[in-house]
Amino acid sequence: MKKFIFFISIFAFFISGCTSINTFIDENLPKKSPSVPVALQEQIATKINPENELYSVGYSAIDKSGALIAQAKANKQAKDLLREQIKKEVKINFDTFMLNTDNYSKGIITPVVDDLSDYAIDLALKNATQKGAWENDTAVYSLFAVDRDKITEVSKQVFTGYLGDVSNKLNNIKNKVGNIDLGNMLPKTAPTSEDIVD
Repeated sequence: MKKFIFFISIFAFFISGCTSINTFIDENLPKKSPSVPVALQEQIATKINPENELYSVGYSAIDKSGALIAQAKANKQAKDLLREQIKKEVKINFDTFMLNTDNYSKGIITPVVDDLSDYAIDLALKNATQKGAWENDTAVYSLFAVDRDKITEVSKQVFTGYLGDVSNKLNNIKNKVGNIDLGNMLPKTAPTSEDIVD
């Protein structure tokens, strides 16, 4: 009976391990979208450089509203998909920046990392360009891309900009405290025995 339970647990371990590996591969390898025709996927591949760019393809069926509305929907979907990819890239950048940060500074930065990330994502998405748009009888497709180096540059600007702002505020406090005339703050006469309360 013990051998049977051992065999079942080993089998379950391997099954879960294989599932995890498949999930990891599916999440990290580029996928060919089933909604995008193969011929169009080949055209898209000629317009982008996956090593240097993040890209996404939006898709919308042409319905009663017509191709113009479908194009707007495809553009929105492509930007939303691209935003998710940029979010992952910005997180990697910010995590890398935090590796070079001491614990005290991490305590200052950590509470605002989400806000800084959102701001960097918005700025990076503004640098996205439409690399192509296609239409067939039933659907409209839109390709948007953004340079990875631009995402890194924006991430760095937002991160260092925040640190510069905090540093300036701390220096202002230091200067204000340094300029306080202690002579005006101390009592002019020494306390007498009557001033001291038992």
